[in-house]
Amino acid sequence: MQSLSNTSRIVADELRRAERSINLATRDTAQFLLTTLEATEAHSLSAAMTQRTVKATVAALSALVDGQDQMAMRAHLFVEKVGRQLGLTETSWGENLPKPSSASLEEIDLPPVVEVMSPQG
Repeated sequence: MQSLSNTSRIVADELRRAERSINLATRDTAQFLLTTLEATEAHSLSAAMTQRTVKATVAALSALVDGQDQMAMRAHLFVEKVGRQLGLTETSWGENLPKPSSASLEEIDLPPVVEVMSPQG
């Protein structure tokens, strides 16, 4: 049973690490979008020049958020369910809860949301 307990901890740690990576990628992508928009404004660049970059970055953010949803709604629940079916206790997971904890707001440290207005107003 000790081997199963060790394996479950590894699985839970890897799930936490994957979730943390998605959170950090989301933060970095949002920061890239913000920097791109600030550079466009600061240098009076044409919005048409950055439109493709902004569109692609927003699509990337959407995919990352979808990935977060998949981890939270499917992977966590599945790993928790399998662990319980194998007879693992919460202690076997290495913490109080078998489900990996979400990153705190301080850990994510997302930039503030800014409103982007078109040149027309």
